Amino acid sequence: MKTIPSLLSKTKLMRGYRCQKCMYLTIHHPELEAPITPETQALFDQGNLVGAKAREYFPGGILIDNRPWDFTGALAATQEKIAAGANIIYEAAFAYQGCYARADIIRYSATSKRWCIYEVKSTTKVKPEHLDDVGLQAWIMAKSGLPIEKIYIVHLNSACRFPDLSNLFTEQDVTDQIRARYLSVQPKIQEIYSILRRPQVPDIDIGPYCLAPTECGFVSHCWKEKNIPEISVFDLPHIRERKWELYYAGIISLDDTRLTELNELQQRMVDVYKSGQRFVDRQAIQAALNTWTFPLVFLDFETINPAIPRYAGCGPFQHVPFQFSVHVMADPQAKCMHHAFLHDSASDPRPTLIPALLAACGEHGSIVAYYGKFEAERIQALADYSPEHTDALTALINRIVDPLPEIRSHVYDPAFAGSFSLKRVAPALLGEAGRYEGMTIANGGDAQRAFEELIAPATSAAKKEMIKQAMLDYCEKDTFVMVELIRWLQGL
Repeated sequence: MKTIPSLLSKTKLMRGYRCQKCMYLTIHHPELEAPITPETQALFDQGNLVGAKAREYFPGGILIDNRPWDFTGALAATQEKIAAGANIIYEAAFAYQGCYARADIIRYSATSKRWCIYEVKSTTKVKPEHLDDVGLQAWIMAKSGLPIEKIYIVHLNSACRFPDLSNLFTEQDVTDQIRARYLSVQPKIQEIYSILRRPQVPDIDIGPYCLAPTECGFVSHCWKEKNIPEISVFDLPHIRERKWELYYAGIISLDDTRLTELNELQQRMVDVYKSGQRFVDRQAIQAALNTWTFPLVFLDFETINPAIPRYAGCGPFQHVPFQFSVHVMADPQAKCMHHAFLHDSASDPRPTLIPALLAACGEHGSIVAYYGKFEAERIQALADYSPEHTDALTALINRIVDPLPEIRSHVYDPAFAGSFSLKRVAPALLGEAGRYEGMTIANGGDAQRAFEELIAPATSAAKKEMIKQAMLDYCEKDTFVMVELIRWLQGL
């Protein structure tokens, strides 16, 4: 059992709100936590960018720029700035009875002689977990002696459109909601510290809090303790919250005879799990493929969806394609022709991508896109952006066919493990040809992060060339896998 730090950050304390076992393991057994993934780090980085951007809307403030781990220095600097008469402070630090928090923005009112708190969230709405987070922060600040007038959550405005970022943020007054929670904070903190002082890990069962609002870093450890099998009721497609009803009833394994009242797809997964035999409805697959028109045009986009919009007419988190791959199959026996596009600068990709896309897709044949809804939405957004190309782009949408619903309805392999993502389906059906292991860029998140590095001014020319090749290889792999998948279906 490790010594409890003299100060615990709000971020760590919020883990105690979520699950006291998570909090305990964080302090006493941090080695059991899964490493931060690149995807999670990208979310942290995005939050930092949004927080920094929000300061521009509260100009004239003073930044407490001590490093995140310098609790003592940040606390001293904050009190120094308050005593010196600062009216706006960014990243102000406060502590009370072992609890530590930093506020994104605080602003002093000379009229009321109180402070307003502005907590910035990189979302387009206030979420329930935000209220607990800000409530704990306000409690720490108030108990430390800061007189508080109002509490606001500042979040991104979904109605904002680049280049006019004057309304990028929306302020929501949550003062009354925080007041309603205020008296419950101290008992919660006392309970968390009581748990932390125990010599043994608290015996707390797994639950919905393991997976929401984000997956806990101790899931692998805790679920292994509970002997959750690699494939279980948690993997049933569209099972939603019923998985927890089944778990609490002791129904975990897919071969449990009490596992009933399943929909057709869930029952198929259970049957295949028990038999170990792949399910294929050959006639239904053939009927679907017979409705497709050659040439088959296999299309995949890679997109960027920054929290802070950067392209004309775009709002927060709006997807903009910066890359595509197209394979064209003239007939079932023909060798495919490949077309690729990759935008490699910080400028708007759309003016050059649109004509390249239209040329690559041609005017005839079915456009094959796995989870075609995504590609259709991206093309519709391109059509809205470029009126001169609206008709031609809309015509592409009308040609889209999607193998995903056909596979979901008519094919199931034990290796799918309840997922119908291309990254799960392709290796199960195609073997080595469908695998992405060993690729420098192996998924869409990797591609997004690579694009940001590609267009960054600090990236060297040699590094840019390496990134470009890796991005081209990945996107081509996505459409190549679709080609092979359709060939496999045709072979049925």
